[in-house]
Amino acid sequence: MDIFNNREIAIGFWLLAISAYVLLSPNMIEVRSSFRHLLSAFFVKQIMLVLGLMVAYMMFVVYFLYEMDLWNTDQIKNTVFWCTSVGFMSLFKIESIKKDKSFFKHSVLDNLKLLAILQFVVGVYTFPVWIEILLVPALVLIGAMTAIAETDKKYHQVKTLLEYCLSIFGIILIVYTLYMLATNFGEFGNEKTAYDFFVPPLLTLFYLPFVFFMLVYSTYEQVFIRLQLSIKNKLYRNLAKIYALILFNFRMSLLDRWAHHVARINVESHDDLVESFRHMFKARRAESNPMDVPVDLGWSPYQAKEFLSCEGLSTGFYNNLFEEEWFASSPMEEFSDGVIPDNIAYYVEGSEDIAKLLKLKVNVNDAARTRQACDKLKSMAEVLSVSSLGRSLSEEMKSAISSCNSYAEEVEGKTVALEVENWPNHKSNGFDLKFMISSI
Repeated sequence: MDIFNNREIAIGFWLLAISAYVLLSPNMIEVRSSFRHLLSAFFVKQIMLVLGLMVAYMMFVVYFLYEMDLWNTDQIKNTVFWCTSVGFMSLFKIESIKKDKSFFKHSVLDNLKLLAILQFVVGVYTFPVWIEILLVPALVLIGAMTAIAETDKKYHQVKTLLEYCLSIFGIILIVYTLYMLATNFGEFGNEKTAYDFFVPPLLTLFYLPFVFFMLVYSTYEQVFIRLQLSIKNKLYRNLAKIYALILFNFRMSLLDRWAHHVARINVESHDDLVESFRHMFKARRAESNPMDVPVDLGWSPYQAKEFLSCEGLSTGFYNNLFEEEWFASSPMEEFSDGVIPDNIAYYVEGSEDIAKLLKLKVNVNDAARTRQACDKLKSMAEVLSVSSLGRSLSEEMKSAISSCNSYAEEVEGKTVALEVENWPNHKSNGFDLKFMISSI
């Protein structure tokens, strides 16, 4: 079997053609200049050191797999492709990996899914080179147009048509693969194909420890940089780093939470430093075993912060802003179209042990979208009311939200209120809506 299949040859052909055009065309002067700046930014000491560590680690992995008869020299191409795609790209996505708590689990499961197996089988057989050369730009164009169409609902019909075209191509590809399996199974049923199938997943699995190490290193590096501003005394700052390494080790979320806490307090003594760590572990225990809060006083903050998690509005950590004021908030979720979309966020406020105020805030950046914003708030407020009070919104409150009018009422010892605040001199007559449930 040839080193490169027809699809890879077609992709290489177009990459060479585009590269030649960029390098030789007088219209591409600015592009060439930008590319040079990109390369100079890439070849810096820090990036090259990380890439060097990755290459060294993967060389060790390949040697180990080779000794276990799980890798052979026919896999050099696949290994290089894997390193330049999965390997390198993972390093540049460390920040997004930090936010994805299920990244490592999904990385393992994705290699075991039936879809992954189907994609491999379909990729074994390719069309003649001239067909692949025509298909590559066509599929890239359709993919790019689909991505653009997804950015605005007004392109929904275009998006549907493009997805229909991709579906037809997928069916043709599967039918062609089945035909080739039936008539030319020898190309599929051989030892090299078996290696081609399991080597990339094995490389991914063995690569995950390195990604985890880089994730830990990156988190500690960022936290230690932030400590330069948070703790002025060099002795206490160095002690903070040592204590953090010992006490938090691989618990990245706890480390990051501690760093944010330290930024809000003044560490002026060793006792202050020790207390910052004690505070983190106390808060962690409280989250693991939330205390029961009498209904008339409010809610458990660690339960309240999850009231809207099923709606995508789960808050971050419940932390103290000041001595007796504690607070948690969700990221702002955008839910409308336009240059500046409307957004909604959920807030929990109270004391260390009791949440006393639950708040939904909607920022309406264009009054023309008022109805959509009110419908969004009403659906979220309904879920919050059921979660916190065990009952649906009253008809009066639903009407107030629909008509966008301020309103307040008492429900089972709690105040349920809607506040509407117009933004003065806003070119699109923007305003915000605040729905609040508070302990009286």
